[in-house]
Amino acid sequence: MMKIYLLRYKIIFILIAIIVLHRLHKEYFTGSRKSLVYFCSGKVKCLGWGDRIKGIITGYVISKMIGGKFKIHVSNRPCDFAQMLQPAMVNWIPTAEELNPENKYINGKGKRRWVVLLDLVEQPASYPPIVQYLNNINSIPRLRFYETFPKSLSKLIDADIYKKAYNELFKLAPSLNRTISKLLPSKNQQLHCLQLRFTETGNQTGKLQAKLLTDALPDLFSFMNKLSRGKPSKFFVASNGMHAIEKGKKTFGKDFLETPGNPSHIDIMSQNHDCSGLTKIILDIEILKRCDSLILSDSGVSFVAAYLREKDDENLFCINYSRYIGRNDGELVVKCNRSNIPNFYFKGRRHW
Repeated sequence: MMKIYLLRYKIIFILIAIIVLHRLHKEYFTGSRKSLVYFCSGKVKCLGWGDRIKGIITGYVISKMIGGKFKIHVSNRPCDFAQMLQPAMVNWIPTAEELNPENKYINGKGKRRWVVLLDLVEQPASYPPIVQYLNNINSIPRLRFYETFPKSLSKLIDADIYKKAYNELFKLAPSLNRTISKLLPSKNQQLHCLQLRFTETGNQTGKLQAKLLTDALPDLFSFMNKLSRGKPSKFFVASNGMHAIEKGKKTFGKDFLETPGNPSHIDIMSQNHDCSGLTKIILDIEILKRCDSLILSDSGVSFVAAYLREKDDENLFCINYSRYIGRNDGELVVKCNRSNIPNFYFKGRRHW
């Protein structure tokens, strides 16, 4: 009888040991104990908000592929990013341990460097439990080639992956929610929107693009007005060019919406300790994704707003730059859809 009891205990002990070892293997070697932290410390340029969203969404998908936690750290002192956008379904607030500057750091920023993140996907066991990274490239198309790509995302186009991930990660802070509620038109009014990015480089190409877009403003505003078809409407222009916003105000008068803040690059704003640039760009995207019609420019903010859009492809348009640089004489504004925006502007390049 004693032998039977000992055998039973031995079997139970072996089963418990197998379960514990299995969990240890899963947690420590396949990555479920790992934390992947999007780390924008303020000491390096993290680029514009569109670039940051690309890096965040890419990292979030990778965290699912390696079975780890996902955290976000954006340090734009004195601005508190977590007081503008707050966790929705995922708690992305990092712990002190996850913010330790001694943690492994991957600089995946740039057209050549972003591929270093793929090594983390391929060999998660070779990395420490906490990995900080910075990235500004949409890597979703490349990640689809891996067997570990989440099945729940595999049938979605990139745009819908962005929308799903963004909504899982972020919700507006109460103060910004109140601001948005005051800005949005009433239910019986339409909202027609334009996002314009003026190239901030001082080279000849940048100056030419800025002049062409400025010259096109009357035609763009006329197109927006036609979309309203005489129905009660509000109009919104999101841009890093204050002159475009001012011209919109003069054109549409009391029917023009304007978000508070300085329309400058958030990397520049953070250097000047001005939070209004970050607040403005977050509010701009929140309005753009709600528009009844949306005209896009060659801008990461445009792409993100289109990807998050509530109306998907309905009344979605792209500015045809080639009309103004001599390649053809097509329409200034052409219909486009969320799945072909990068191809429209980048002519087949996989990553934006």
